Amino acid sequence: MTVPPYLLPIIAGALAGLTLGTLFFRGLAATARLYAVGGVRRAMPLYLLRLAGATAGFTIAAVWGGAEALLAMLAGFQLARSVVVRRERRMQEGALEGPQERMP
Repeated sequence: MTVPPYLLPIIAGALAGLTLGTLFFRGLAATARLYAVGGVRRAMPLYLLRLAGATAGFTIAAVWGGAEALLAMLAGFQLARSVVVRRERRMQEGALEGPQERMP
C-alpha cells in the first residue's frame, strides 16, 4: 500500500498544527494565570516565546509544504485550541467546586 505523495504534507501539517497549537494554547493559559497573580515580568518571556514559536512554525509550514501543509496546520492548530480550551474549562470548574465529600 503506497501513500499518495500529496497526502504526506497534509498529515505532517495537521500533526505539526496539533502539536504547535497544544503548546501555544497551554502556554496562553499559563500566561493568563501569571497575569492574574501579578507575575507580569514572568509572563512576558512566555508570551514572546509563544509568538515566536507560532510564527516560526507557520512560516516553516508555508515554505516547506506549501498551501496544503499550511491549511492542514491551521486546522490542527484550531483543533488543538478547542481541546485545550475544553480541558482548561473542566480544570477550572473542578477547582471552583473543590473536593466533594461523599455521603455514606
